[in-house]
Amino acid sequence: MDLNFRIIQAKDFLIANPTGKFDFENAKRSLLKLALENAAPRQYDVLIDIRDAAFDSLLFADIAALVQVMIDNRDSFRSKLAIVPSPGCQFDKAKFMELYAGNRGFQVGAFVDFEEALYWLVAPVETPGPRLNADSLGRQRELSEAGQGAEEAKGD
Repeated sequence: MDLNFRIIQAKDFLIANPTGKFDFENAKRSLLKLALENAAPRQYDVLIDIRDAAFDSLLFADIAALVQVMIDNRDSFRSKLAIVPSPGCQFDKAKFMELYAGNRGFQVGAFVDFEEALYWLVAPVETPGPRLNADSLGRQRELSEAGQGAEEAKGD
């Protein structure tokens, strides 16, 4: 099994400014640097360990802006991105990033357990198949029955 991933520690990504607040501009620069390093043909899966980061002042708008950096550099973020925050407020914000980025087509996962994040990174990517709900199954049945009825009428 080939493994192709990078682990980034909090000190390399989420750096506080002199007042102890989250430094958004530095995080954005770090994400842009990661995009540059992760451009094709490399395409690493990435684990960002932010358990020791000063992360409390990160706003949801900041998360949306970081996801926008991913959107602007989509080709560099085709692989998985696992985030390992501390439990509590950090985890809630990481789950928001997972949801927000996931809705935009990215494979982002938030994990409290480091090993669980590693297992997720090395697991094969599941490709979504066609989803059939009860309405579409019922419609398929109706169309099938209508087609059989039409063939029976031709035979008469």
